[in-house]
Amino acid sequence: MTTAAELASYASSFPSFRNRIINGNFDIWQRGTSQTSSGYGSADRWESFHSGSTKTASQQAFTVGQTDVPSNPKYYLRHVVSSVAGSGNRVLVNQKIEGVSTLAGQTVTLSFWAKADSNKSIATEFVHNFGTGGSPSTAITGIQVVTHNLTASWQKFTATVAIPSISGKTIGSDNNDYISFAFWFDAGSDYNSRTNLLGQQSGTFDIAQVQLEEGTVATPFEHRPIELALCQRYYQIDEEIAIRVNNTSTPFRAPIHLKVSMRESPAVAFPSGSGLTNLSVYGTPTKHHFNINHSTQLVDMSATYTADAEL
Repeated sequence: MTTAAELASYASSFPSFRNRIINGNFDIWQRGTSQTSSGYGSADRWESFHSGSTKTASQQAFTVGQTDVPSNPKYYLRHVVSSVAGSGNRVLVNQKIEGVSTLAGQTVTLSFWAKADSNKSIATEFVHNFGTGGSPSTAITGIQVVTHNLTASWQKFTATVAIPSISGKTIGSDNNDYISFAFWFDAGSDYNSRTNLLGQQSGTFDIAQVQLEEGTVATPFEHRPIELALCQRYYQIDEEIAIRVNNTSTPFRAPIHLKVSMRESPAVAFPSGSGLTNLSVYGTPTKHHFNINHSTQLVDMSATYTADAEL
């Protein structure tokens, strides 16, 4: 199991580790490669949200040997948006970065590659969310909104923005505060101030190599060999856990150690259990492990699980 301390040690051993976006290269897709639902369901750490309007978010593969986007990326994220008129309707994809103090009071540079099915605009926005528990400050939306004009060809976009200080704000006690970053594709008039009057539109929008870093210069995209472990701090899936025990007439319980220490105690579920109907979580999961329980005697057990600690 890779611990948070080991990940931090790894990060500190590199002169950069500068990209605050996790899975900005869209290499990790633990949940699946396509979603029409709203929420988490495709590219790790990216929450694809819609209301009123609809969309399909999906993994797309670059043609091998292409040179439009540098450094030979393998995948990009596509949103096919079907806009429905309505002031409260919207389609966006965002990433919640742990800790609202992250980058607070700093000048940062956003960079990404994007294209659309025709000339269209998208908006980028930051949000400060102070979490829950106690009496946290109200979330601040519409931070540093920038409009980006896409064409049918891949282009690199950059924006240098000032993230405001959170001095004087109150952070909630539930350890779930964050700063989020979003791409807006479709926005009813209720969101004019958060999107620079983007408006409503249907179309196909492609995003690749997203990077957010301190400073005023967009540096080359950073490739990290531990991107999967960074994603697993928030969500992980095990394709199969297999345990053999002796015949016993008493209920069977066993600890399962998570692949990395998670952000908080995760919600554990068993999407399938190889026919085992009585498999369950015993006790309260921690950030490091959980216990499984089966109410009848077992010799061999095989099952899958998911553990979710997303913001």
